Amino acid sequence: MTEPSRHFILGAAGHVDHGKTALVQALTGTNTDRLKEEQERGISIELGFAELDLGDGVHLGVVDMPGHEKFVRQMVSGAGGVDLAFLVIAADEGVMPQTIEHLEILDALKVRSGIVVVTKVDAVDDDLVGVVMEEAADLVVGTFLAGKPIVPASAHARTGLDELRAALKAEALALPRRAEQGVFRLPVDRVFTMPGAGVVVTGTCWGGSVAEGDKLFVEPGALPVRVREVQVHGRPAPRGASGQRLALALHGVKRDDMARGQQVVAPRAAVTTKRLDIRVDLMKHCRRTVKNRQRLHVHHAGREVLGRIVLLDVQEMGGEAAAAARTALAQLHLEDDLVAARGDRLVLRFYSPMVSVAGAVVLDAAPGQHKRFDDDVLAQLKVLETGSPEDLFLKKLLDAGTAGLPADAAALWAELPLLQVIGARAYHREALAALAEDVAAQVAEYARKYPLRLGVSREEVRQRCAFGGGVAEWNAVCAALAAPDRWVVAGDRIAMSPEGPKLGERLRRAIDEAAAEFEALGLEWPGLDHWAAGSPVFQRAAADNALRDFKPAEAARWLVEHGRAVSLGGEYLVPARAYDALVARLRAHFAKEPELTFGGFRELSGLTRKLGIPMLEYLDQTGVTARDGDLRRAGPALGDGT
Repeated sequence: MTEPSRHFILGAAGHVDHGKTALVQALTGTNTDRLKEEQERGISIELGFAELDLGDGVHLGVVDMPGHEKFVRQMVSGAGGVDLAFLVIAADEGVMPQTIEHLEILDALKVRSGIVVVTKVDAVDDDLVGVVMEEAADLVVGTFLAGKPIVPASAHARTGLDELRAALKAEALALPRRAEQGVFRLPVDRVFTMPGAGVVVTGTCWGGSVAEGDKLFVEPGALPVRVREVQVHGRPAPRGASGQRLALALHGVKRDDMARGQQVVAPRAAVTTKRLDIRVDLMKHCRRTVKNRQRLHVHHAGREVLGRIVLLDVQEMGGEAAAAARTALAQLHLEDDLVAARGDRLVLRFYSPMVSVAGAVVLDAAPGQHKRFDDDVLAQLKVLETGSPEDLFLKKLLDAGTAGLPADAAALWAELPLLQVIGARAYHREALAALAEDVAAQVAEYARKYPLRLGVSREEVRQRCAFGGGVAEWNAVCAALAAPDRWVVAGDRIAMSPEGPKLGERLRRAIDEAAAEFEALGLEWPGLDHWAAGSPVFQRAAADNALRDFKPAEAARWLVEHGRAVSLGGEYLVPARAYDALVARLRAHFAKEPELTFGGFRELSGLTRKLGIPMLEYLDQTGVTARDGDLRRAGPALGDGT
């Protein structure tokens, strides 16, 4: 069985004019200096690309990165997504400033492997080559190139090329295969148009895979696009995947809409943000001081933006003091959008002078704004930095709060004790416990203020709790969290119990007396004010401070909410027993006669026209009766046994 191909990205880095481009051409046959200005000046200005087949299924996409200090931005752009690198040091010059900066940038971006190449060995004697090789070995101590092969070579004399290929192949084979799972991300490093293809973007695939017809987005900008064609290393392919240099022909976007530093991504692959939580580490040779709220250049995936760094756990970083902090948790406040995800790597450079100072890893791509030296914030960031997959998921779930996460997205963690699925959403139990406490406090306060009311409106509680989901999710959560000893759902209310607040002895006697008075009224409702004016219990309550909550409107509401009264609309109330008795008489009438006149209804109910008309309208609305001109017939509710 044929071993599947291995695809990796190789970065060529080093000081200007140390022979990177010549070496890449000697290895691949491709001159990566494609621009006229590059060929005239003899230096790389833009990123160059080539393909290197090392045999046995090992394929390297080569990124030739400019070495001049003026083009560090382009260099950082090319370094993103690199799996392994060769650091070029010319034998006739040795280690130079950009040699050091390129090494530290590659190290900050956590390139996984590589080798050192001492070039132009044909231009000096063997002793000097040996000195430069020793200098290179000292330089890489403590970096990703420590202990890696140092290969002498000459592109001009074509010596050492076989040894270089063998060393690169050995390092590539030692790397784990690029995983294609996950969501697709392609940081764009070139944009152009081609006849018949339209807009074409190229870049190094950071994750996932892509195929013709896939629907993606260009970020920043949220521009929807469809993939018309995929090319891998310049050749049409059915699909492209992580670890490969890809060209995508895109439908749905114009050339002017695109620029280097944007990303073509699958939905939810990354977020567009102006704030990042990071772990920042000063570069090995940096002796400058990074102060809180210092303005920096932030380089990420080919995009450069300005931002200020807020140091969260130290006063400042770096400087000459031996005990100075060289690592910190921090938050970046950006002046323009970046498209980032947890785990992405950044390079930070001073605003002035423009020198590289630190590398950083993204811990949270969409954080809230933090205060400095906040213990809770620092603890959360530690979880993001060092936590297990379970810890990270639970942090994400807790951050989602009462909005929760889709239940299917949490299926892998269904057995975690702190996860609770309610309906179609998954929630952190701590978020639900806090919500239940908030609801209980609101219900208790409402009961204190309105002891005769059943409970507070569910919708009112939802808004006060700032519940993150919709009405359907809220109803499901309320049903799941209700506890008989704390609060329950009663219709459209949330109450302390199905009967509402427990009434004190005097208030209970007063409401029982009012209920008896109300029952005695039958269907002849005099109106709230007249009832109160003729009621002994309301007259006594008006003079009793202990019954200050016993108001006629509150008592009437209590009667309705507890099923003792029926509200016919407006202020027309009738006792539930009297209403049920009327319905029973109507059922008996329609069992004998198919029709009922208004006069017949007056005889049957004993109501005058003033109360009889609204009563009949209510009966029509509830389906007890059905109007037919001036007559009434049996409504559907009577057939249901109502």
